[in-house]
Amino acid sequence: MERRGHLTDVLFLLALFGVLAASSLFVVMTGANVYRHTVTQMDEHFSLRTPLAYVAAKVRQHDAQGAVYAAELQGTPALVLEQTFGEAVYQTWIYCHEGAVKEVFLEKGADLELSYGLTIMETPGFRLEQTESGLLRFTATDAAGSEMTLEMSLRS
Repeated sequence: MERRGHLTDVLFLLALFGVLAASSLFVVMTGANVYRHTVTQMDEHFSLRTPLAYVAAKVRQHDAQGAVYAAELQGTPALVLEQTFGEAVYQTWIYCHEGAVKEVFLEKGADLELSYGLTIMETPGFRLEQTESGLLRFTATDAAGSEMTLEMSLRS
């Protein structure tokens, strides 16, 4: 009889250990899935929001009368930011070329090619335009085809 009670105690402890191990494994697997989903979402948001945040900061830095406007560079839409240093006027051109947002800084009127730009960020898609009402519209696209649009009104 005493042996049977001892066997029951051992079986109960083994069953309790099994339940504890299974529930621990379940919690770890659930946590891994949540982490994987969070990382995926962060990557998606990064590729959409980063180029938009970058151009928004540049526009805010240069927002002065006539200093920010949309133009075309060899058929590619571009954002032009002008500023004056001493007697010379300089331009910053921001555009998308070969899957990347690029930027080039040069004196106004200097020769400019699409290949001159410094790569700011690789991105599957980035468009910019100036609407008839004067708003600047920037649209970023991620690898999955999701789009995010930012519209900005110039203060000047």
